[in-house]
Amino acid sequence: MFSIIQSYIEKTAPRLESNRFRQAIAFHVDQTHSHKELEVFISKLPQNRKLIISASINQGVSADKSKTCLGEEYDLVVFDARETFDADAMGVVSGVLCGGGFLLLVLPDKQQWSQQKSLYLSHVKKMLENNAAVIYFADNEIVEINEHKYSDSVLNSGIDCAQDECDTIYPYRTFDQQQAVEQISENLKGKKTSCVVLRSGRGRGKSTSLGLLSAKLLINERASGDEESGVKILITAPRRSVADPFFRHLQLQCPQGTLEKSSFLYKKSQVQFVAPDALIDTFPVADVLFIDEAAAIPLSMLESLLDYYPRIIFSTTTHGYEGTGRGFLLKFYKLLNQKRPEWQEIKLNQPVRWSQDDPLEKWIEELLFLDVEFADKPILPEQVIECEVKLIKQRELIQNKSRLNSVFSLLVFAHYRTSPSDFKYIMDSNFIRIYCLEYKGNVLAVLLVNQEGGFEKDLSSAIYRGERRPRGNLLAQTLCFHAGYEQAACFDYARIMRIAVHPQVQFNGLGSYLLEEVIKKEKSKGMDVIGSSFSATKELLGFWSKADMALLRIGFSRDHVSASNSAVVAKSLSYKSKEMIDVLRHKFSRNLSLWLNGPLSNVSLEMQQYLLKYYAENFEERREQADDEKNQLDVQDIESFALYNRNYESCMPAIVRWLESRKTLVDQLGNSDREIINASLRYNNNWKLIVEEIKCSGKTQAVSKLRIALKHLLLAQDVE
Repeated sequence: MFSIIQSYIEKTAPRLESNRFRQAIAFHVDQTHSHKELEVFISKLPQNRKLIISASINQGVSADKSKTCLGEEYDLVVFDARETFDADAMGVVSGVLCGGGFLLLVLPDKQQWSQQKSLYLSHVKKMLENNAAVIYFADNEIVEINEHKYSDSVLNSGIDCAQDECDTIYPYRTFDQQQAVEQISENLKGKKTSCVVLRSGRGRGKSTSLGLLSAKLLINERASGDEESGVKILITAPRRSVADPFFRHLQLQCPQGTLEKSSFLYKKSQVQFVAPDALIDTFPVADVLFIDEAAAIPLSMLESLLDYYPRIIFSTTTHGYEGTGRGFLLKFYKLLNQKRPEWQEIKLNQPVRWSQDDPLEKWIEELLFLDVEFADKPILPEQVIECEVKLIKQRELIQNKSRLNSVFSLLVFAHYRTSPSDFKYIMDSNFIRIYCLEYKGNVLAVLLVNQEGGFEKDLSSAIYRGERRPRGNLLAQTLCFHAGYEQAACFDYARIMRIAVHPQVQFNGLGSYLLEEVIKKEKSKGMDVIGSSFSATKELLGFWSKADMALLRIGFSRDHVSASNSAVVAKSLSYKSKEMIDVLRHKFSRNLSLWLNGPLSNVSLEMQQYLLKYYAENFEERREQADDEKNQLDVQDIESFALYNRNYESCMPAIVRWLESRKTLVDQLGNSDREIINASLRYNNNWKLIVEEIKCSGKTQAVSKLRIALKHLLLAQDVE
């Protein structure tokens, strides 16, 4: 079989290259083919630039490291799917394969493949058959049929892209790219204010265009109009790695410049990467701000940046998981029309690495659900109760492409971090429930539930002590380990993963109605608790509060993209879980003031005001809680930190109250114990100062010392 595939590649490659098309070749490796035979076959293929995504093939890159290949270019990509089909990795590597190249999809033994029960893989199987972009070597007969079909319908229909390349001047790869850079440069020239949106699909050289634009501005000294002071350009993106192509092309055009981590220096000019949260915190001075993958950054942050920076260039992907396509554009363009009515849109249509009509691009988009788009504005009922709430089985989605598109498009719109692997999990998990709010056959809203918990007491105790962490049980583990309720993981949870309303019919009570109905349905299924975890904003906390969800936790670290802390809310659905929710609600409100002066001192002003109001509203109820009950909860937090592995921040209020009341006993401890205890109280969660004071290697060692000291204090108390 390998010789047949090699012969096919050698025969087809010249025609593919002339049309800048790419092709996928899928084949099974069964027990008759040794691992060594596969490696020899790959090594004999004529392409020089090879990328192998595999944990077992020689010179392979594991799927979880595939993002390190972004920005590179290859003529052959080998994707090993024998153990698992990593949808995220497939999305990454499909973008680094150049026109004329081949994507080899290595599948498991045919019998094993045919017996797969995965719904997602059934979707993959369907995509392998009768598609012009794929040659599926299921057996020799199919090879001949597909080869003939591909040659006639694709290779002979290609558009010669040489003309586009002739029209461009180095360093540009397409005429689109050259025109975009020149337009934006002209737009910035001599203007105090400028706002441009660079919009494209995947693989159109959007980030590269920003790098080329930046180089043009540095070389021409045009951004500030002041050659003496140089140019100051800032770039931000959801992750530093997103800006790698930007900096790579900037350095190629300005070889005399120096790249140091996230800063590029060229003569008197500087280009610096700043994470979105740091940008909002400090608002550093800049002649122009670039925002790459703007759709992955919350709209509220983009609004703040629009208000502060007069010259700002956005780039956004209309298809793919860095952005949310039309959903983002609807809201963002409305904001731009309000804030910057003079804003300009520039589109990149020509792919950089392959032909405009490349069949593989369309195949990948359909395979990974990158092409989903929600329908135009659906009809609204006169009253929301006229809508129907339906529980949709995953198999229904696979069998009904229109419904699948309606559901998945709203899920992509709802969350900027939705990835291809999320859909794989949704399709294959036995714990996922998909609820749709429908009216006259149109999907108006979608809600995803993940069933969690239901563990034995011993496992719940191990989770509480920090010894176990079962995957896929976020809500159960959070209330057990972080909130500090030892048997929390024993309850059955319905965690709401996503709730999405069609963007053109929002603010009509649809989301609240769907949530209300799902709460009833989950209660009837025997769930003990329903809740959710999300990036906290005043609006979202208000939404969940209206549904009678108690606020039980605010995360201590901020997301570097949204600059928000996570929040956990929950509601009891059974008599046996009511006590837990009440205890954790009282505990959270009691600890809140100490957290706000310690690990939560970094929350936004808006969030601080909301939490202080929450604290005040719960003060009277909190005072009525019996002292012995409050003390017992404190003891549990102290012991679980000192004797086990619970994190300090969660237990910090109880530890501080306890230490403040036992200063005499602390004085009887050894020097090392007294030193770490006094430093922790003096610097109130500032671990940098604590580490400097006690002269240890870092926070981990300091926390370990504090555990030991509190353990000694507990023993001393027992003796006393």
